[in-house]
Amino acid sequence: GGAPRVVAKGAGEVALRNVFLFVGADPETRWLGGCEVQVDPHGFVLTGDALGAAPGGWRPAALESSIPGVFAVGDVRSGSVKRVGGAIGEGAAAVAQIHQHLAAVATVA
Repeated sequence: GGAPRVVAKGAGEVALRNVFLFVGADPETRWLGGCEVQVDPHGFVLTGDALGAAPGGWRPAALESSIPGVFAVGDVRSGSVKRVGGAIGEGAAAVAQIHQHLAAVATVA
């Protein structure tokens, strides 16, 4: 019985019941270098209102990056909640935004 015991390196032994572990908060966005997708100082992709108005008055959709038609969701997006459920919801919302983008592009073409 009782709570499990965990020994953390250099911290001694700790009694606990539940552990919520957040591993890594660094976005893997280095591969975006050179393609003009804007990121914040920590490397998270800027989307929507975080970008402001672009030249010509274009305003990105909420999950759209600085490049029209390129969307970011989940942990890689600046300002996201960094939770699986949030990423799922953002992914679903991005699908609708992509359809809107494609419809607008088709209308222009």
